[in-house]
Amino acid sequence: MKKSARFFFTVIIIAVLLAGSAFAQVSVTATSGTTGPTTYTTLKGAFDKINNGTHQGAITISITGNTTETDPASLSASGGTVNYTSVTISPSGGAARTISGVLAGSLITLNGADNVTIDGLNTDGNSLTLSNTNAGGTASAIYFYNGASSNTVTKCSVLGSTTNTTYGVVYFSTGGNSSNTISYCNISAAGTNRPVNAIYASGTSGNDNSGNTISNNNIYDFLNPTTASYGINLSSYNTAWSITGNSFYETGSFVPTATAQYRVINIDNTGINYTVSNNYIGGSAANCGSTAWTKTNAYDNTFTAIYLNAGTATASSVQGNTISNFVWANSSTASWYGMYIYGGAANIGTSIGNTIGAASGTGNITFTGGASGANLYGIYIYTTGIVNCQKNTIASITAAASAAANATHFYGIYKVNSGITTISNNTIGSTTVSNSIQTSSTATGSAQRLMGICVGASATLTIDSNIVANLA
Repeated sequence: MKKSARFFFTVIIIAVLLAGSAFAQVSVTATSGTTGPTTYTTLKGAFDKINNGTHQGAITISITGNTTETDPASLSASGGTVNYTSVTISPSGGAARTISGVLAGSLITLNGADNVTIDGLNTDGNSLTLSNTNAGGTASAIYFYNGASSNTVTKCSVLGSTTNTTYGVVYFSTGGNSSNTISYCNISAAGTNRPVNAIYASGTSGNDNSGNTISNNNIYDFLNPTTASYGINLSSYNTAWSITGNSFYETGSFVPTATAQYRVINIDNTGINYTVSNNYIGGSAANCGSTAWTKTNAYDNTFTAIYLNAGTATASSVQGNTISNFVWANSSTASWYGMYIYGGAANIGTSIGNTIGAASGTGNITFTGGASGANLYGIYIYTTGIVNCQKNTIASITAAASAAANATHFYGIYKVNSGITTISNNTIGSTTVSNSIQTSSTATGSAQRLMGICVGASATLTIDSNIVANLA
């Protein structure tokens, strides 16, 4: 009887140990402290042990199964008992892994943490999704805070649903979070709730978020139908970011339920020296591919693909971007802008020209105004800073109207306000394609404007060597 009881007790202990192992989805190894491997059920559990000094040195965190985070996983800065040189987080086991939660706070917070790499790998069957499905509060998937710098998030699916206007799926906050990189990720909504910002940054006076890089990501299905929303939204106290090689698109027809403003890349602060290059905005797949980015005419929604309001000390650079493959309809007179340069000094296409529409064909961008007086602008230059606008192509565009009596106006390059501006070597329309740019309404009730280059009298201008052809 005693042997049977002892055997039964031993079996229970083994079962408990096996069960604990089976539900340990996070494995940690380190070069000092407790070197491991040590297992945890959540990423927060692993971070907590790093924060209390259990794991030190170069730390590797393997995600071996799906985790459900019930509290934010926050990693502190190295220093004191928190003593690491680097932290690398990646999936293992040749399967898709998910770190998820429904958290009012951030799923993952880098609180002053440096040299952290979150790598989804996407090799040998491994992948990693970070998903916070909470639509309210201060919810984000990844939160950079308090000077988190030199970190990398790459090859992950990063999903969120926060409708808080000062947060984002990826959120850079106060304290000078600098030299971070978000690359080769899919960034989108978590579930059916759309975020207000896919990537949002707002820093601290005197301690800007500086030198961060957003590159080669697919950012899609991010506009919120009920309110103004953005793809990348750099608000106050940011400077010298690089936004390059990203694709922004909508996989299905976009149907707003309110009159709201939409901007894809929104730089609206006093920072300088931004680089916005080789991005693709439009279509229903990466690189402006597949069918058109389509928006219905149920509401009147101003759209801007690239909005720049920055400082003048060092010019920002806008090069090689493609804004293409749109069918956008409004209910009234809200405008559609390819680029809107509101403030600061800027070089637009000086090394690699930007394309708005397409060099060939017709109707690559079709904009339909819902009332007389709607405007489509290729490049709108409002700033009083020095602007060089060169080598850009604006073509294959149709400005239409929902009623034959209405006028929908087209301006290829529109310069208002004072300031030194050079407009040269741009192509507006096509020398070989008839009706490359057309205002298709008969406009029987109102005069309709169709202008290649339009400038205000107060500007100091150099306009030369441009081609304007086949506007109809």
